[in-house]
Amino acid sequence: MGSKNNWDADAMKGTLISDMEREVREGISSVPSDSVTREKPDEPTKGVQTYIPMSMYRRLNDIKLTRRENIAALVAQAIELWLDVQEGKQKVEKVI
Repeated sequence: MGSKNNWDADAMKGTLISDMEREVREGISSVPSDSVTREKPDEPTKGVQTYIPMSMYRRLNDIKLTRRENIAALVAQAIELWLDVQEGKQKVEKVI
């Protein structure tokens, strides 16, 4: 197989990056159509992409596996909580 953008796909097989790419592809294809819109089924949705440190990704992935939910649903819940806190609808206290 040839290279694309100076990446050798054959050399990358079995690496963390190829495993993550596979997981992303499987995650996208396995996202239930109603996973994000259960509470607001008539509202249009918008996909959002962001970059997070690998340490946060690992924590998120652990929760995903424990709850048997997809990352998109977990991130949507986190964003909803963050928005509620910003708008004063909920309060979060950090316990140390």
